[in-house]
Amino acid sequence: MNDNLTESEFQEIIRRRSNGEISFPQFLDELTRRGINEYEIDVATGQATYMGVHSEFKTDSQVSLLISNQFNRNRVLEAIANISLPFLDFLKEIAEAGIVTYRVFIPEKKVSYIGIRGEEIEERLKI
Repeated sequence: MNDNLTESEFQEIIRRRSNGEISFPQFLDELTRRGINEYEIDVATGQATYMGVHSEFKTDSQVSLLISNQFNRNRVLEAIANISLPFLDFLKEIAEAGIVTYRVFIPEKKVSYIGIRGEEIEERLKI
């Protein structure tokens, strides 16, 4: 594992994922190999913070979404089940269901979705 990922190397991994050059499982594998073990998405903005033992990288904001005041567990679970949605559509769906942020724990292959009032839904990544 290389814990010394540079900003330009990180941006190259993000670019390759955004362009569909690598799959989501390949993306996670590459991040892990480069020392990134989790990331968090701010649902309202789409900004991601990638964290490793010795590094942290943030992406630019991509959207401006309003988070629902009402947490709707069933809508969250429906959006998660329809994970093939494009990223920004997925964010819109979970924002409308009251999700504020979610965190991906790469080595554990786990995602934790956090609601407007601290509600939490955990799921195992199906990769």
